[in-house]
Amino acid sequence: AQVLAHWQRKGPVQQLIRDMALRKRSALLTSLLLVFSTLAALKGFVPTPEPSSAPALRASTATAVAAASTALPAGAADEYLNYNMTGEYTPFMIIGYFGLTTFLTAFAFGSYLILTKLKII
Repeated sequence: AQVLAHWQRKGPVQQLIRDMALRKRSALLTSLLLVFSTLAALKGFVPTPEPSSAPALRASTATAVAAASTALPAGAADEYLNYNMTGEYTPFMIIGYFGLTTFLTAFAFGSYLILTKLKII
């Protein structure tokens, strides 16, 4: 009485396992994935513009100098817009930070209490 190895037995499950192990993987899925990823990558690139015969919209040097001399200084204050993102702390930011963190902490703790009471966690 010879003892056969597990993979040498002749049952239907062993036959299926052996067939699955010996079967080569289909290259169809890999090929489709390669084609779709290539097409997606090609759509990300824009072709170069073709040269046009339209006249160039360039101003003379004198016009450029005149326009540059009337430009606003780089650090001009904006009188119409209260822009808070320049680095200084404002009362709105401080109240918003502490209010939001307090609310989210209370929400998380309340959720924890409810879930433990219902024995979900």
